[in-house]
Amino acid sequence: MLRSKSQKRFCKRLHLVRSIKFGSCPSPSPNRLGAGVEVMDQSSVTLSSGERFEASTVIWAAGIRAAPLTAQIPAERDSFGRLMVDSDLRVPGVQGVFATGDAARAACDNKGNYSLMSCQHATRMGAFAGNNAAAELLGIPTKPYHQKAYVTCLDLEAGALFTRGCEPKVEMVGDVAKKTKQEINTAWIYPPKPHRAAALAAADPERVIDL
Repeated sequence: MLRSKSQKRFCKRLHLVRSIKFGSCPSPSPNRLGAGVEVMDQSSVTLSSGERFEASTVIWAAGIRAAPLTAQIPAERDSFGRLMVDSDLRVPGVQGVFATGDAARAACDNKGNYSLMSCQHATRMGAFAGNNAAAELLGIPTKPYHQKAYVTCLDLEAGALFTRGCEPKVEMVGDVAKKTKQEINTAWIYPPKPHRAAALAAADPERVIDL
């Protein structure tokens, strides 16, 4: 995604470049499908089609896949290589195996939303999977995974943006969103301090960071 150099603060003109030809973004901005980025310098981008245009901000995004380890599990996987799991994060048909984080495709709610390959999902899924694996060994009830809250926070040179929900609604912009992103990157995504109480609190599957 490229921001036109002529725009000064927040972009009003985007150039979406995708090397594959299916799909497009419903946007007044130009979509260039079937073209890749060949050359990028400080002020412009040149595509494989030969087209060149100026850009002050370039956002590069690539697909991700689950670790190859998932292929060793004889179970159903999605197009990203993630194992399909039930509400307890068990892998159906494979006794004693739970999957979590980027290795699992789990339903977050009963509205058709599924976990993404992101730290905010992986952290909570890990707590549920660990709890349920231990519960199965101890013969006590497991807890079904659920995660209704979903947020995104993007911080670029021109500013920052914080949205909430699977159908995003903007809640913060500017310095407030930038501060939140810094807190996410420096505190929330890291393991707890090496103290028993902090570790046990972080491992509680029902623990939710107040957003």
